[in-house]
Amino acid sequence: MTTALTVGISTNDRMLPLLLGDVPTPGLDLTFDRSSPNDIFRRALQGEDFDVTEMSFAAHAILISRGKQPFVGLPIFVSRMFRHGCVFVRSDSDIERPEDLAGARIGIPEYQMTAVVWMRGILNEYHNVNSKEVRWVRGGINSPVGRGEKIPLQLPEGYDITDLEGQSLSEALTANKIDAMITTRLPTGLENGSLRSLFPNVKETERAYYVASSIFPIMHLLVLRREIYERNPDLAGALYNCFSAAKAASLERLYDIDALSVMVPWLMPEMAQTSSFFGRDPWPYGLAANKRELEVFLAYLDQQELLQVPLKTGDFFVPELQGT
Repeated sequence: MTTALTVGISTNDRMLPLLLGDVPTPGLDLTFDRSSPNDIFRRALQGEDFDVTEMSFAAHAILISRGKQPFVGLPIFVSRMFRHGCVFVRSDSDIERPEDLAGARIGIPEYQMTAVVWMRGILNEYHNVNSKEVRWVRGGINSPVGRGEKIPLQLPEGYDITDLEGQSLSEALTANKIDAMITTRLPTGLENGSLRSLFPNVKETERAYYVASSIFPIMHLLVLRREIYERNPDLAGALYNCFSAAKAASLERLYDIDALSVMVPWLMPEMAQTSSFFGRDPWPYGLAANKRELEVFLAYLDQQELLQVPLKTGDFFVPELQGT
């Protein structure tokens, strides 16, 4: 028997073998609806567009802490990214170190978005920047139109959060109306030299962070609608197997010297460096290999008072995959 499922997903190399039909999906008939993560999250959280969907790690955890559980989590981590390279300041700014962000005005697209949660946690843990002492300004990165919070923001008193109106965060930073920004898009001010990265050697900074923390930050995971899972719990394992097979196939393509699979001229030496640093698989799925990332992110959410109750990793992954 085959189960038909609609899947909301962004396009990336981990998904490509599934999108092209290059890996089998036994027992599953998957129809993919591809879009940007922001669009997918909004449609999944505010409607019922997908049976299976890419989901913000933060949004999934926050909803569960509030007793709202429309989805069950699968330890399929479709998006990961170090975020030190997403912090920008003006080129002429006196802010030279992350510690200088204490008490600053920092622009963000969304307060609860996973990338911002990670960076707030990192700034607090490694650079003594307290979230309650920062003045947070929400707005659009390169447009006056912001993206808004995908789920209602519920914080206790004591946080300074305002919304920017009439200009983008990039414009506000250039005009000295904010002191820094944490973004998930490159700000326009980089093109004319008015803005710069806070961390001048991003790769070395992020490698040093990994050495210190053993963390490659998880951004998005795959989730399955709860009512579908409860009707057929075997779907969780079937999805895990086919998405894992797709990732494995994509990883093998990166090591194929017959023809480059991506537009990176020195892909082979880059992959050699990556494997010597992370091991053969830099992007593990499953719970055991991601225990550290999961525990630290949940601790960051709790420290930032975004959870109604503390969570453990077992609270939002299906029991069938707890042993992965």
